[in-house]
Amino acid sequence: MIKGLFSALRNKLGFAPRPVLNSLTGLTDFTARQAAYVSQVTLFGYIKTRAGTSWPKLFEDDTYLVSLRTARSHFFAACVADLALFFAARMFIGARLSALQAEKLAIYLAEAALLHHHDEDIDSTAFDAVIVRTRQRAAVMAWEEAATSALAFVSSADAFMRWAPVTDEFKALDEEIMRNSLHLRWIGIRRDVKETLNVQEVLADSKMLMK
Repeated sequence: MIKGLFSALRNKLGFAPRPVLNSLTGLTDFTARQAAYVSQVTLFGYIKTRAGTSWPKLFEDDTYLVSLRTARSHFFAACVADLALFFAARMFIGARLSALQAEKLAIYLAEAALLHHHDEDIDSTAFDAVIVRTRQRAAVMAWEEAATSALAFVSSADAFMRWAPVTDEFKALDEEIMRNSLHLRWIGIRRDVKETLNVQEVLADSKMLMK
């Protein structure tokens, strides 16, 4: 228990261990973990703020809980896709990949993170659809721009807006707040990737993939 409290405090203060991003496995694990973190914290944080003092009552509504879990799963998948594209973009400029190689890497990471993720809250075909969309985006991605901007993080913002279990009226009122809150979540993760991605070791680990 003490160890857990210390870990939580360390993370809150910004002293969490830096990610190890030196292999395809490392990139896949980081993608899945950060996508889960971003989707859950952003979604639940928004719903809690919007619900106010009624927040505890939502957990007594089984129908709403189903909607919340469904939203989280769709949001998670979109976050995976965006982060996979960003990794590919960083490798594109860091390792001088071709556009086709970057495309292959993005698709690999999205598939590896999603196809091995067990989720009972949505039909598995939903993840298949995200992978198809990732293929489409990767085929036309402006990789150099995506490496230094928020270009890759479009689908997660759209998924947040689409699946958040609130009324359309609230979404219209809150759209700027919702998109900005997600953007802020991604900033630190993008920074970690830029600072800790070991381009040469990942390149060496992905030689077969890059052929």
